[in-house]
Parts: sequence; C-alpha cells; structure tokens
Amino acid sequence: MKIYEPAGRAREYSPLALNYFKGCTHRCKYCYVPNMMNRFNGSYCHENCIPPTEISFNELELSAKKMKGCNKQILLSFTGDPYCGIETDYTTRVLKILKAYGHKVAILTKNPKMALKDIELIKSFGKNIKIGTTLTFDNERDSLNWESGAPLPENRINGLREFAEQGVMTWASFEPVIITSQSLNLLNKVVKICDHVKIGKINNYKGLDKNIDWGAFIFDSVRICRDNNLKFYIKNDLAIHNKGVYLSGDEINEDFLNL
Repeated sequence: MKIYEPAGRAREYSPLALNYFKGCTHRCKYCYVPNMMNRFNGSYCHENCIPPTEISFNELELSAKKMKGCNKQILLSFTGDPYCGIETDYTTRVLKILKAYGHKVAILTKNPKMALKDIELIKSFGKNIKIGTTLTFDNERDSLNWESGAPLPENRINGLREFAEQGVMTWASFEPVIITSQSLNLLNKVVKICDHVKIGKINNYKGLDKNIDWGAFIFDSVRICRDNNLKFYIKNDLAIHNKGVYLSGDEINEDFLNL
C-alpha cells in the first residue's frame, strides 16, 4: 500500500493516489476497475472486499514518510470506495497516517454520509483536504439499476451538504455521464454546496456514448457552472467534443482544481 503517481485518465483526478481496498460493494455496472484489475491479479471482487493488512499500514507509513513535503494531492482511491460497505476504521487509519506527515488529501466516495463519522479528523486537516462524490442518476430507479449497492443520489448530495455546512471543501465528479439530462439536473442541485466539479462522459460501455450529443452537453454544463460561479474542469475525453464553447486554460488543465 504505497502512494503512487497515476497515469492515463486517472491522472486527471490527482497527481498522486493511494489504493487500499481491493474491491467495492457498490456494484456499479459501468465500473472499469474489475476488468482492469482482474487482468493483472484476479483479486477484485464486488462483495468480499479485501481490506488492508497490518503489513499494508506499515508500508503506508513508510511511503507517507518518504513523500513528506511533496505538497501534492493524494486521491483516495481508484480501486475501491474509501467508505464502501466494509469500511470500519480502515480509512480513519489511512487519514491519520497521511495527516501525520502533512499530506493533502482528496476523498472521492459514493457514501459521504458514512464519511461523517470522520468529520472531526477531516476538519483537522484544514485546507489540506476535500471530499467529493460521484453523481450519475437523479432518481432511485436508475440508481438502483446501475449502482445497486451504492447510496442513492439524494443521500450523497445531503452528505456533501453536511460537510459544506461544517466548512469542509466539497466537490463532485460527473463521470460517467449516461443520461445527460439527469447529470445536468444533478449539477444544478450541487452548485451551491460544491467548491468545484469535474465533468467527463461515459467511455467504452456498450456503445452508449455514440448516440449522445456531447457538444450540447458541454454547452449546458458550462453555462450552469458559469451562471453559478462554480469552478469546473472538463475532462479530455469530453473536451474533444467541444463545439465552440470557450474553455480557459484552467478549465482544461488537469491540475487546476487540485489542492
């Protein structure tokens, strides 16, 4: 369990990352991680997630100490949700180690309500932490169909709102985008509680992206963000579909919104 530099599309989320769960209980149909990990070690699962061991925490301590002073954001995480169904105190321990060595942390979870158990620890990071959630569908039916083990969208939004009210920096990830009207509706719901958003699309999932007008989606997303003075980043895979919307260098700079 070491801090590492992500590559490819993952790099658009953070210059550094840390993975400590192998598996996730959210059962999202569109998730790319199981196929990716199973190609390498066959150890990813949706139900019996493999938690970190004491050896893993010792390894993290050494990694965090070695990288002390790097001043780069660390994302939790790409191979499992920091607050998935098996979480007890694993993420708490990770956060305590990272805080001890002065690291900056970005949390991405579909369960910010559960993360509230760590609210005092998270607040103790000051400006060196932010918590975000992934928003995909705006209704219970679609959410349960696509993300059967994850909290419902209103639950995620309410969790972010509670963090925002406590003075913690909040953000949202709009990726994948499967039904653009729903993503736009969700974007409108979080403009007053998020400090920034990252916006992408869906890729390589049963050809769903082929029949979507991504140019129109960019136009509408940017309009909502600018009308509400909300900082945003348009991911590369979406930005290539831009049809004349002015995007500043920051708004297509992968490091723009990092801590």
